[in-house]
Amino acid sequence: MDKRFIQDSGTNVYTGCELLFKGALESGVSLLTGYPGSPLADVCEVIRRNSDLLKEHGIVAQIANNEALSVARLNGSQMAKLRAVAYMKSVGLHVASDALAISNLAGTTGGAVVVVGDDPASSSTQVPADSRFIARHLYTPVLEPSTFQEVKDWLRVAFELSANSNLYT
Repeated sequence: MDKRFIQDSGTNVYTGCELLFKGALESGVSLLTGYPGSPLADVCEVIRRNSDLLKEHGIVAQIANNEALSVARLNGSQMAKLRAVAYMKSVGLHVASDALAISNLAGTTGGAVVVVGDDPASSSTQVPADSRFIARHLYTPVLEPSTFQEVKDWLRVAFELSANSNLYT
C-alpha cells in the first residue's frame, strides 16, 4: 500500500493516473471499475498495487471485460446508492454508449462518474476520438480539468454534479 494515497495534507508527487485514483478515494467512492486502455491503462495498475488500502476501506475494485460492462457495474451501484467511477479510453466510451444512454434514463443516486482518457490526436490509441461529441449525444455533462490539481479535485465535483443533476458525469 502506498501511504501517499491516505496523505491528507502537504505535498507529494503523483502521476495523472495516480491522481485519478486519489481523487476517487477522497470523494468517498465505493466502487472502482473500468477497462484498461491507453492513456488510462495505468489506473488499473495503481488500483491493483493498492488493493490492501481498498479492502481496508471497504472499496470494491473490479476490472470489467469491456467498457460497456464497466458501465453496467455503475448502473448496479446506483441501485445501491453508492458513489462509483469507471475508467476507460476514449474509443471505449463508444463501446459503453448504449449502456450510458440507458443509465441517464434511470438516473443516479450516489453519483456515477465516467473518466475518459481522450486522445484526439491518436498518439497512444488506435483511432482518434473526442468524447465530448458522444457525451453531448448522451446528455452527459463533461468536465475538462486543465491542471493536475483539477484532475484530482474535480472527481469530487463530478460526483456532486452527478448526484445533484441525476445524470452520469
